[in-house]
Amino acid sequence: MTDPARRQARATRDAAVAPARDLAAEAQAHAAVRSTFVKHAFTRLPLVGAFVITINLFVQVRGDVGLAVAVAQNLTFGGLLVVVLLNLAVFIMLGVMVAAMPLVFDRDYDVWTRVIGGAVILMLGAVLFHTASWLLLVGLAVVFAAIGVVVLRGRRRPPTPLTADSLPSVLLPSVPPRDVVLRSLWAEGRALLRGFSPPGPERTRAEAALEPLPEPTPLADIAQRWNERVDAIREPAGKSVTRLAFAAIIGFIALFGLNILTSPIRFAPLELVTLKGEDPQVGFILLQSGNGVFVPEPSGAAQFVFASDVTSRELCEPQRLWYELTPLDVFWPVPPNGVDCRAG
Repeated sequence: MTDPARRQARATRDAAVAPARDLAAEAQAHAAVRSTFVKHAFTRLPLVGAFVITINLFVQVRGDVGLAVAVAQNLTFGGLLVVVLLNLAVFIMLGVMVAAMPLVFDRDYDVWTRVIGGAVILMLGAVLFHTASWLLLVGLAVVFAAIGVVVLRGRRRPPTPLTADSLPSVLLPSVPPRDVVLRSLWAEGRALLRGFSPPGPERTRAEAALEPLPEPTPLADIAQRWNERVDAIREPAGKSVTRLAFAAIIGFIALFGLNILTSPIRFAPLELVTLKGEDPQVGFILLQSGNGVFVPEPSGAAQFVFASDVTSRELCEPQRLWYELTPLDVFWPVPPNGVDCRAG
């Protein structure tokens, strides 16, 4: 390559170098954001619960504000919150289990954290065995195996600390590190190499921007400071329970968002209701202090009712498809708890 071409290539390379950033401070800031997010997610549950209830109710009534108000008037906030939690229990357990699965395989966590994580998975798995569909349990087993393969195959050994002998391998490339401290050490080390064996590494624009450099120090000292800075950058982003909780909460929010769009939460059991002078209808009836509202299912005109208008109420037996059956339903079926509302 001719000298003009070499100078042009160096100018293009120098112009593409991104400004230096304090990666250690950024990592600390990101860790603080995760910690604050997790802390507030648990301390502000009442506000989150009210928001969840409002969204679900609004989706369930298909945007009918009047009907939403009528339903809300006949349910207490505590009752609504319990209903929401019951509907979301499976999703909460799924999020916790998937977030805890890496603990079983990842040795970067301490032993007690891994033991507790494994115990949580077993406990929630036992609950889901009694409540979740067999297809979901099969999916969880596949996810567990996939996470195990990813964690075990992708597990990386910690980087080997640099020494005076290995430091030149990171100093010779002309592209400087992104971190502001590592970039300064990089420039200092390259200047030292040029003093050892002129002409040494070619001076770049990134080095010129950092001049004047401090007094040269031995390569061993630069390597030690380099290792300390790398540890300071890596530590906030390391494996921690807070980071795990952050991933679990984000995963739960994603699952909940998918669920709310596909199957809105029901705030009352599906019943076969008979009102005075009318044929039995399938729907939801909400009564409080002797009066309330009846909402037909799947569609129909909602109406205000009094307790005296209701002549009979029978719970509808859930109609589950073959892939919705739990292992208990398959091996130990129980008698029906309600009536077949399809004939109602």
